[in-house]
Amino acid sequence: MRFKVLAWTAVAVSLSFGLLSARPVEAASLHRAPGAETTASIQTSRAMKAKRRAAAGATRHARQAPPRRAVAPVAVAAAPAASPYGWLVTVNAKGVLSPKFAGASRLGFAGYPTLSFRRPDAPVIWSSPDDSIDFALIRTERLALGPALNFRSGRSSKDNPELAGVHRTRWTLEGGVFADLWLLPNALRARAELRRGFRREDGLVASLGADYVTQVGAWTLAAGPRLKLADARFMRLHFGVTADDAARNPRFAAWRPGASLYAVGLYASATHRINDQWSYTLHGGYDRLRGSAAASPIVKQAGSRNQFTLGAILSYTFGW
Repeated sequence: MRFKVLAWTAVAVSLSFGLLSARPVEAASLHRAPGAETTASIQTSRAMKAKRRAAAGATRHARQAPPRRAVAPVAVAAAPAASPYGWLVTVNAKGVLSPKFAGASRLGFAGYPTLSFRRPDAPVIWSSPDDSIDFALIRTERLALGPALNFRSGRSSKDNPELAGVHRTRWTLEGGVFADLWLLPNALRARAELRRGFRREDGLVASLGADYVTQVGAWTLAAGPRLKLADARFMRLHFGVTADDAARNPRFAAWRPGASLYAVGLYASATHRINDQWSYTLHGGYDRLRGSAAASPIVKQAGSRNQFTLGAILSYTFGW
């Protein structure tokens, strides 16, 4: 079963502004007392004599002291203004076309929103649209480690009549861990995920990939290979056919796959930044089923070895 939800999140952006006040300069009044002219003349004469003595002393000091090299003043850059926000929030509206079930030949649509948060002074870290939702508990310049969460849709004969009699698979949430390693800073990333569904029958699945990331004007482009592996429990659930399944639908012969590398592929994305608030991403991938997954009667009779994914993301960022 696939959830077909398209949600939009609207968030009001608060504006902050300051008011500068200026204080007028008041002119001072000068009052002249009787006899002030005579006193002022005497004080002026004494002041002129003192200035001449000071000038003569400065001349003698200049003759005795060695010349000094002029030093240019050092320009001090103004400190950057602090952000008025504690967090930058990004709202993503996502839509994706992907196989209706593992090994399907037809595509189904799913739409859903996501949120992400970062501090204003934190760098923007690139991620691929096919990454699971993750949170880095450990992050260095090159390495990130933490938990990951992924949604996997189910399969039923209600949506796929050709599978009548074959056991259904229920949707699940796969929890696990991820690791990102930047082999070349901001250019070449390797990623690994290990996840397990919360249901007993779900099994264990792993994904490995690498991406080359580059910037071309306002575009961020990325592409790289993908590998998908699974244990026997996962393979039997998604690609296996039990004896009861074969008895209910003779079209499908019994099949009991084992743990294997079940798909190899490629994923690519292109993100265009319109301004500081808006951006959009176009992405897509291709997987080729192999081994016991490709040999499954479900894939041969009711599906395809070629698995395609196409998607788009619209993102809006605001301060909070």
